[in-house]
Amino acid sequence: MYIHSASSFIGEENTDPLFLKEKLRGYTEENFRRVNRFILLTLLGARQCIHNHALDFDTAIYLTTEHGNLGDTASVLDELYTDGSLPKPFGFINTMSNTAAFYLARNLGVRSRNIMVSSQHLSFERGLELMKVDFALGETNALIGGVDEALLSRTALEKQTNRVYKMVNGSGWLYVKSVKDGACGAISEIKSFSDGHSCIKWIRERGRSHIDVVSFGALIDDDEAAAMKEILHPKAEFDYLRDYGYSGSATACGVGLFIMLFHGKTLLHINRDQRGHFAVIEVERY
Repeated sequence: MYIHSASSFIGEENTDPLFLKEKLRGYTEENFRRVNRFILLTLLGARQCIHNHALDFDTAIYLTTEHGNLGDTASVLDELYTDGSLPKPFGFINTMSNTAAFYLARNLGVRSRNIMVSSQHLSFERGLELMKVDFALGETNALIGGVDEALLSRTALEKQTNRVYKMVNGSGWLYVKSVKDGACGAISEIKSFSDGHSCIKWIRERGRSHIDVVSFGALIDDDEAAAMKEILHPKAEFDYLRDYGYSGSATACGVGLFIMLFHGKTLLHINRDQRGHFAVIEVERY
């Protein structure tokens, strides 16, 4: 699976939707009304990714998210249970997070597979696994991204990690094709493991060329990271969580940033969820 373009939009925790709309006008002439921050983040990140690319009609869309549309969902619940009133119609409709994928497909004019994937702390990895299967079955073009708002992310993350991260709005995307011609990189591996022992065993036995850069997800603790670096001996660690902040879709943003920043390098991204399941993504940047 060859990467032909990548993007990573990272916004401040309280990014104004009007600011997102203004940024989006630089990529599309469509005027979006009655959309929320989550939808705008989806549109902006994807549009930045495919800017100056002509998409095929059959391009598939994979939207991955950790939390989905929390903003409107929280507002609608407040209206129902705090104010005792009925929610606004479009606010209620937009609580369905997959409306963002619909808006994106309509704006891009594509009519192929359109799916939303969520799996706690491994949402982007699960989307990549699904995309890999579809490519093996004949899919040839895809746009895959991870989108999350900063809203309500902080408390749960700090309980799970005992770390403090800057909370951001994130929208990271890859434009992937089955042909190498014109590509800027490749997804050379996506694998999942039931536990850390299996993951480390695979790292020891992988028997391939060296890794230039290593990155870790939010739930990888310091001891686990140290053990893996001892095996891999990477030239550098890309700590995108420290440098850019955390959103539920930080992995997608981190991989997108790697493609944008690390020319001629190979990345191994290692992540795990709260159940102890591990996943690795290996990405080459040409």
